[in-house]
Amino acid sequence: MNRKTTILLVALLLTSVAFISQSCKSCKKEKESEATTSDSTALPGNLNVNTIDAPHGDTSLIPILADVLTKTFEAAQKKDYAAFGSYIVYRGPDDNRHGYDVFNVKNNYEKNIVKITADVFTKWSGAEAMDYTRVFELPQPDGRTLTVLEVIMVYPKKVDRKFFGFLLINNEFKIADVTSYL
Repeated sequence: MNRKTTILLVALLLTSVAFISQSCKSCKKEKESEATTSDSTALPGNLNVNTIDAPHGDTSLIPILADVLTKTFEAAQKKDYAAFGSYIVYRGPDDNRHGYDVFNVKNNYEKNIVKITADVFTKWSGAEAMDYTRVFELPQPDGRTLTVLEVIMVYPKKVDRKFFGFLLINNEFKIADVTSYL
């Protein structure tokens, strides 16, 4: 890994940590004790996605989210960074855009983040098949909902599972997070 890539990865990590710490500031405010109710739609804090009782959401969203993923993977493979960045939720130092906008490749910093992320998506695009298994929602500290699509990627010698988190930006689903574990 060269020095520039290392610096960009560290910058991305620091940006993510800054976002997490900022989003938790509202959690630190003292509140009067409130009565809580049990809601069957709320997700438990210790979500185990490997159980049959794991949450499931609106399956009609699967084709919509799968289409966003297809376009994102295609843009990554074509190295169309402008298109790729338009599908990825901005995670950067601008608090006004953080989580509420997509990446703009006209900015060199953002273009570098988009290139690194597109390279990762390109590596994942070698799957022989993708199975979109379920959709569920996770509440966010700002009141929005992160819609999560579980994807099983079948490769010649392995099977990989990813959870793609989507947020609505200008009434369109954009990828806000990707993880292998919840």
